[in-house]
Amino acid sequence: MQHFLYAAVALSALASAHYTFTGIELNGVKKGSDWTYFREHTRGYMPTYGPDIASNDFRCQPGGDSGAKTDVLTVKGGDKLHFTLGFGKTGMDHPGPAAVFMSKAPSDVKSYDGSGDWFKAFDSTLCSSPSAITTTAWCSYKQPGVEFVVPDRLPAGEYLIRPQHIGLHESQGDGKGAQYFYSCAQVKIEASSANAWLPTRTVKIPGMIKEQDDGVKFNIWYPQPTAYPYTPGGPLIVGGQTQGDSKGVSKSIVTVAQKRSIGGSMIARARDLVSS
Repeated sequence: MQHFLYAAVALSALASAHYTFTGIELNGVKKGSDWTYFREHTRGYMPTYGPDIASNDFRCQPGGDSGAKTDVLTVKGGDKLHFTLGFGKTGMDHPGPAAVFMSKAPSDVKSYDGSGDWFKAFDSTLCSSPSAITTTAWCSYKQPGVEFVVPDRLPAGEYLIRPQHIGLHESQGDGKGAQYFYSCAQVKIEASSANAWLPTRTVKIPGMIKEQDDGVKFNIWYPQPTAYPYTPGGPLIVGGQTQGDSKGVSKSIVTVAQKRSIGGSMIARARDLVSS
């Protein structure tokens, strides 16, 4: 009974902790204002729940299928982007994983609806002991946004970048389900190296996450888990970054290394799931 009472109190406190991504800092410098480079959507700071992740709105939110009124930020491989929160929020107040997804536009990103291929360029899970998995164990908890480094071997062109945070505080069996917070920014990557490539192991939105996925239908309250299975949304690409791990052993940020051949076989140094 005590466990359920604690969960009920905690859920009540977390209920108003909603947010979305509206601003960008490039290498530590703020660029534009809210919605300058993010497509302004009509969901505001409210989360997306369960069945809605099967909708096309799961790409860039309702009203975010076009970026005609949104500027395009020019970046290059190796740049650090920090996606900041809007509506006065100073931190992501929910326990759960974060990720960054990217999709190359066929031509002009302003007219691109996100129906093409997406790949995961960053994710974060647990940075400390799962004994605090209800709050501070998560690398993203209370952080003022999501930060990642643009992979340095992506082809030049225009891209949608979609930071995402998943709140797991109501994802237990009798809860409302996981909460999803995300928005789409528009960037142009300048000319990169001669051996640039697009990841081949990609996902579609909707479809990359399902309500019954182990990383989504996940009870953080009771019995309290000792690990988190994986960050939903497909494999992390070679050249992408990951922070933390499934058991909170380390809070280090690791870049997934290039595949290399040893004894005639291909191996990947860093992560189980990578693309080439």
